[in-house]
Amino acid sequence: MGHDAVSVLEIGLSGAGDEEVRNTAIADERVLLTLDADFANVVRYPPEATLGVARLRIHPATEDAIDEMLKRAIPSVVEANIRGKLVVVDGRKIRIRG
Repeated sequence: MGHDAVSVLEIGLSGAGDEEVRNTAIADERVLLTLDADFANVVRYPPEATLGVARLRIHPATEDAIDEMLKRAIPSVVEANIRGKLVVVDGRKIRIRG
């Protein structure tokens, strides 16, 4: 979709723990886009130190369904300043917390 994105697989973090994935996103100055509900826990993973955390709530999480959700969500999220915030996207709405 024209954005500079990498997957954990591409950067050798497949199977890595959540903390390592989060720390890498922070160090690489990337928004963390995830299907993992753990990252929506703002007590365990506070978004303040991040460029933003975007949690996709989608079931089933097929590639087509994820692509469609991203096509809908990215324009809205790009307009908002999500630095240090948690964004939760589901089939009906986009919520930005923080």
